Amino acid sequence: MECLPSVWLMVRTMSEKKIDDEMIAWGKEHLGAIPIDGIWSPDGSGVQYKKTGENEWSLMFMYNHPESKGMHEQLKALMFACGYTLLEGDGTQEIVPPLQPERQMQEEYERRQAVAKLWKCPTCEYPLANNELDMRVDEYVETSEIELSNGEHTPIELWRCLINCNGCGTVIPMEPDDYHLLAGDEYFMRCFINGYRYSALTRGEMKDLADAGIQTGVVLGGTHEGERVPPWMWGIYAVKTKMYESSEEE
Repeated sequence: MECLPSVWLMVRTMSEKKIDDEMIAWGKEHLGAIPIDGIWSPDGSGVQYKKTGENEWSLMFMYNHPESKGMHEQLKALMFACGYTLLEGDGTQEIVPPLQPERQMQEEYERRQAVAKLWKCPTCEYPLANNELDMRVDEYVETSEIELSNGEHTPIELWRCLINCNGCGTVIPMEPDDYHLLAGDEYFMRCFINGYRYSALTRGEMKDLADAGIQTGVVLGGTHEGERVPPWMWGIYAVKTKMYESSEEE
């Protein structure tokens, strides 16, 4: 099955290469899937756009910082290559980023999280935040290679998270980063293998277990019990919980 690169991967490599056919294909699929009035705010970009028409976007705000302005120029070029127009008018907010990088990252994350709460099912427009997000399915797509800044190549696994819409029953595929933004750390940092749930622990929880002499968890690798483990769970110390009890027929 063919899978286009994720937002996380594509945005971070935009400044390292020219817009090519692969990037345009990604842009048409990703931007085309966002409904009118939908918001796009790529992670770490410092910019936010709103889809104001079938083939039109508007710049909503941008950090007054060279990196954000450079990223905006890259994203604008991508939009044009995909057949979109971009409005940059008086309604654009130019925000001075906080002096502390940690605060800047937190503010941007909170803005993107607020946008995620407004996402809707593409079929019936039921709010995604109201679905049973803890019952997602992680699906491996393929292993691809990316080029690093030093010219070397490294393999990367591409996955997607599937959730069910409570409004119409549609199975909605999401990029892991988007699911994480919508559902939060608790739901994201878990996976399901062979009828068991593996949940990551916080440092405080691991300390409490260690102080109590309880060592019942497992460190997850790339595979576990013959099944692939999603990359965000690699190297995680997780506790194992049985999801259902099997019943024997009499």
